[in-house]
Formats: sequence, C-alpha cells, structure tokens
Amino acid sequence: MMNKIRLFFAGDICSKPSAASISVSDELKGLIGSCDVKVINFEVPLKPEGAAAPKGRERFFQHDDVPDFLRRLGFNVFSLANNHMFDWGDAGFRKTKEALGEGAFGAGTYEEAYTPLVVEVNGLKIGFLALSFAAYTGVFDDVTSHEGLGCAYLNDLRVNHDIMEARKQVDYLFVLPHDGIEYIDIPMPETMARYRDFIDYGADGVFGTHPHCPQGWEEYKGKPIFYSLGNFLFNSKEGYDYRATDKPHWYEGLGVVMTIQDGRLSWETVNTRNTGNTGIIIDPEEERNLHNETLCRYIGDKALYSNYLKNICKELGAKEMSIVDLTFHSRTLKACTRQLLHHWGEKIRKKDFTNDYALQRLLTHDARRHLLVWSIKKNNNHPNHV
Repeated sequence: MMNKIRLFFAGDICSKPSAASISVSDELKGLIGSCDVKVINFEVPLKPEGAAAPKGRERFFQHDDVPDFLRRLGFNVFSLANNHMFDWGDAGFRKTKEALGEGAFGAGTYEEAYTPLVVEVNGLKIGFLALSFAAYTGVFDDVTSHEGLGCAYLNDLRVNHDIMEARKQVDYLFVLPHDGIEYIDIPMPETMARYRDFIDYGADGVFGTHPHCPQGWEEYKGKPIFYSLGNFLFNSKEGYDYRATDKPHWYEGLGVVMTIQDGRLSWETVNTRNTGNTGIIIDPEEERNLHNETLCRYIGDKALYSNYLKNICKELGAKEMSIVDLTFHSRTLKACTRQLLHHWGEKIRKKDFTNDYALQRLLTHDARRHLLVWSIKKNNNHPNHV
C-alpha cells in the first residue's frame, strides 16, 4: 500500500506590518501541520534595502519577517507568479527569492519562470507550475522578448507543452494560476475554459488565486479546479487596524487539503478567516458553507451561471467602460481641456497620446478585457456562449 501524502493549498499572503503580531489558531496550525507539502501564493515582494518607491501606481511590499512566519507554520512551496512580484523591480524579486529559498518558483529568467518545482515525498514526485495573467510589469507576456526577469504568463502557448512535458517527469502535477477579476466570487467564462485546458493537457488539479475572495470550484474529468482560494491574509497597510469594508469576502480564505493514496486523489475544503489582521482561524460559520454551495451550483448550471454573471458584469462592465470612455471621449470642457493639455504634453515628451495608464491596465489584463467585452455583448443582446 502506498503511503498517504497530504498537501495543503492556501491563497494570497501579504503583511506589510510585522507578522510577529499575527496568530494562527491551534486548530488551523494542526491541520496545516498534518500535511506533508504546504503551498501558498507569496503575493507581494520584500522591499530591497534603501530602495525608493518606483514612480507610478502604488507598489506593495511586505515585512521581512513574513517568510519566517510562513516557515514556522510549515509552508514550503511558494508561488511567485503574480502581478505584484516585480513591484520593487529585480532587486525586490531577488531579495524575496533568496528569503524563501528553493521552495520559491514561478519567476526568474524566462526558462526559470516556466520550470515546474518538483518536490519528492514518500517516493513520489509532485510537480507545481505557477502562472500569472499579463500584469503591469514583470510578466513574460511579450512573446517576442525573453530578456530579463519576470513571471510565467499563463496564456503563453508554451504552457500547454510545458504541462504535457512536465507530466511525463512527475507522478502528479498541480497548476497554480494567478488570474481572474478581483472581488467577484465566480470566475469569468474564459478563466473557466483556460483552467479546464490545464486539466486537458495533463494537470491533476488547479488552484487559482488573485480575486482576493474565494470562488466556486468544480470537478472536471475527475480532477479539482478551485477558481480562487481568496486571501490567507492580505494587509498592505501600515497598521493592523485597517479594514477593507468596501471589498466583500476580503477576509475570507479557502484552504484545500489534497490527499494522495493508493494512486487516487481526494480533497476536502476548509474555510478560513482573517480576524482583525492579527489572527487566522478556521471559520465556524455555516453561512460560509452555504455560500460555497451556491457558487458551486452556479458553476455547474449554465443558466444560473449566465444570469449571475450578467448581473455582475452590468455593474463592473460599466466601470471598465468608463476607463475607455474617459480615455477617448471626454465630454466636459474641463475634461477636454485637461486631455488637450495632456495630449500636447505627451507630444513634447514624444510619447504616444493613447498611452493612458488606466486603459493599459484594462487592456493588458486578459480577464478584465474579457469582462468588458462580455458586458458589452450582454447589454446589447449579442449571443455569447458560456
């Protein structure tokens, strides 16, 4: 009989304040400790010494003691493929990689980023492939350039071949994509299709992150797809008292215990909660289980899913469309004047007038772009297959 192997999968981790004040309940510690391999998305890099904040959008970093905090909990596999890993450039990435050690993967040189991490447990080789959507910077989404450092891009066509090849070298392969729309609790149709691709090409399970809230999951061809594990803990502010009141489910996480025994896979979920940015517990509320059941039912029912997503897109799509509208169709005199001055300022600097940051952010994020297109189709009664 093959020895039993247990793996624990958690969502995003970021703590700008010291992790010294963060406690984990004994119940959750025990569950994590009962597993042989513990996997988490290290969402935000460490800040390099003496570095000034890069210009542009807000750049996140987390406290230098977070790696040791995670290791004390037993975490030994760290995904670095995400949209914030290069917020502090190559120096921030290198410091983070060094602090986490050999268990950190999904970013580096082009070949390093796409190389799966392989962990041997009880005579079995377990592979992990970490991928990210096309972020603002730091992702190898330009297929013509493989220079420098970056994260593996989940829509690079090499990924399909990498999965097939990796599956020949390991006994089990799990894909960890970082993608989706933030703060909504079901995946986009394109996200579902892509994650199912991973199973079709040979993955034994998919564990998504990035939306910052748990989403539904499904069993596809006998393999699990978890579309988002939410936040294990995410606090990018200076203190512990910050509350993200405008983000539903921000403090909720989904842990997954995967068991491999006698050549078979089984899995169970556990609801976690961040309490006051200083505690992580197993959530006892039955309401969480009912919410999970509803989301999974939506994913399994085409009509329910389409209707629920339509309502979400009606609101979020309008926000995304406003980005395009303000970029190309300013209507007020004040906005027109501002844009005209911006236009001539860009010409003086010999830059492209349409190089608008907000528009770039929208169009280079595959899932956000799909959200906008999907919303327009629905609002105009265009046919759309889910």
